[in-house]
Amino acid sequence: MRGVRSYVALVTVAALVAGCSSEERRPRSEPRYEDPVSESPAEESPSTEVPSAEAASPATKGPISQARREKLNGFLDRVQFLDRVGPQFELDDVEYTSSTDAVAGFNDQRGFSGTVIATTHDNWEHASRLYVRSTLADLVSYSPLGDGAVAVKARRQYPGKNYPGFVLYPDGKTKPLRVLEPQARGRGDVLLDLDRWTSILYDLGGIDTRRLWAADVDAAEVYPVEGTRFGEVWQHVSGRDGAILSVDGFKRRTQTWRFDTSTDGGRSWTTAEADLASSLKRSPYFVSGYDSAVGPDHRQAVATTKELEDLPLVLRELWQTQDERAFRRVPLPWDEPFFGGIAYTPDGAVLLAEVLGPEHWCANRITCPRSGRIWRIAPGGTDVELARDAPRLFGHFGYVDIDVSGGMIVARTSMQSVAVSRDGRRWTEVTPGR
Repeated sequence: MRGVRSYVALVTVAALVAGCSSEERRPRSEPRYEDPVSESPAEESPSTEVPSAEAASPATKGPISQARREKLNGFLDRVQFLDRVGPQFELDDVEYTSSTDAVAGFNDQRGFSGTVIATTHDNWEHASRLYVRSTLADLVSYSPLGDGAVAVKARRQYPGKNYPGFVLYPDGKTKPLRVLEPQARGRGDVLLDLDRWTSILYDLGGIDTRRLWAADVDAAEVYPVEGTRFGEVWQHVSGRDGAILSVDGFKRRTQTWRFDTSTDGGRSWTTAEADLASSLKRSPYFVSGYDSAVGPDHRQAVATTKELEDLPLVLRELWQTQDERAFRRVPLPWDEPFFGGIAYTPDGAVLLAEVLGPEHWCANRITCPRSGRIWRIAPGGTDVELARDAPRLFGHFGYVDIDVSGGMIVARTSMQSVAVSRDGRRWTEVTPGR
């Protein structure tokens, strides 16, 4: 999972951002519950080149103006803090940054009336829940920063109104978000796993997407990290001795899978490419970020998929490498099943989610909920068997999945809940935001 864009309207427009100076977190209002009314990466090695002023974000141009400060405060005065997330809200996504820190997003099932962002630092024993009505902002994007903090960017399309970004903390307080110039990763700063299109980066607009990003969580500051190449970040992977991977992905021209590895906390990186001679060379379909998984030792898995209109993804091929030099195809017992993600367990087994249901769209329901199940491929094996004691999957047809974030395997089990596991064998049911 790489951050979430919560769409509460059907049209998207590019957004701009203005920078904010660091200041004390804004106290939240008293907790209450109210029923709300109805492009490919460049083919280049990691670079330390600083972007030109034209390529830099407007957020690097200095502190926030008084006018924009008042605009942000006016926005925060109109949002609501809830003491629980009502049953009318459907869980959009949940992303962990550790075993206890997580962020979740919700949309109103009754229509495009608003978005809830919930964040926790104790695995949902306590949470802060921010509700944004669509009349205030109909596009809200957010990305977890770590330690239970989440960066938020909101805007309204018609009439157009673009609000400055801010950081929401698990105690309900807020700080303006400041975007800095590219720099070396600071000691203690969090390396972020962001997507170009589905994270807050898209709504910040006009900023560097060639490098990885990091955050000083307490200061509410984010910045591109010099000497890195943008990719899907894998941290906290069991059996990797603390190594961090930035996965650049499939390279059609060379038929390889490219990734960067750091064994010193992100200060230096080495680039490697593993042979992946899949049918992608002959297909217009592509490998997306969440269709890959990083496991212990030198294991990686790649699932090639194709998209169908208003249906789950279809799994075309599954590939695995155990030496990060060459991928080998894993034979599957089905012919292009509906696909809901892959994940590694700490012992090197692969978990594969199969989405069930008819091969046509359920025209009588907007969400088209489906069930699913989890299969297991033993370490070094090719046999596919149902995973013992695994949770039954259920959710919106596009969200019946398993994924990995913050070292946790996350499985969608209902419209409001997930099950989480460290080892893929013992699972704990969690209801985010409740």
